[in-house]
Amino acid sequence: MDKKDYNRTNALVYELILFLQRFSNFFKTNFWIKKILENCFEDWCEFRTQILMADLDKQTEALHDAWDLEEADLQKPIYTELPPDNSEAQALLGGEMRLSAPWTVDKNEPSD
Repeated sequence: MDKKDYNRTNALVYELILFLQRFSNFFKTNFWIKKILENCFEDWCEFRTQILMADLDKQTEALHDAWDLEEADLQKPIYTELPPDNSEAQALLGGEMRLSAPWTVDKNEPSD
């Protein structure tokens, strides 16, 4: 995004007049002030658009980061270990161990 697509002075003047209109009726009714606002309107719109788009880019990036973290959590494998069943082999080695993926339909892990 090119920052020089608008006249910064015009955008600042427009913002200043909008601010001053809150406190004085003069800035709302004066003919010359209205002409200044008309002249500066396009630059002010471009200025506001660039601010909005920069904020939107930040929000989009934050949302993508949150989605990436959520997806990483959902992709973690599920580890389960069953107790030994009194056989000699399992007495030496321990119970059955399983590693399954959370996205598979046939999950063999015990339900919580």
